[in-house]
Amino acid sequence: TRTELLQLFGSFGQLKKVRLPKKFDGTHRGFAFCEFVTSKEAQNAMATLSRTHLYGRHLVLEWAAAVEDDGKVTDVGTAREKAKRDVMSAGLGGAGGSAKK
Repeated sequence: TRTELLQLFGSFGQLKKVRLPKKFDGTHRGFAFCEFVTSKEAQNAMATLSRTHLYGRHLVLEWAAAVEDDGKVTDVGTAREKAKRDVMSAGLGGAGGSAKK
């Protein structure tokens, strides 16, 4: 859960953001994004928790990076905008396609 991730990763420093993506049915997808305030805190967590198990499962930790179709790495903001465009062009944007949350 989000609380458990906050406790586990929060012991390495101040967390800026913790996000658990969900499927369309509302269940979690099985991974999370934890963003630390400093890179040193993130590196500490990565080094220590890469050999950790949680509820009997080995934690797989990776540095997040957005990758375009052509294999180029981009910033997350650019990836979000591309995803929004893709959703809208596929007709999955909801009523009118311009509603914001």
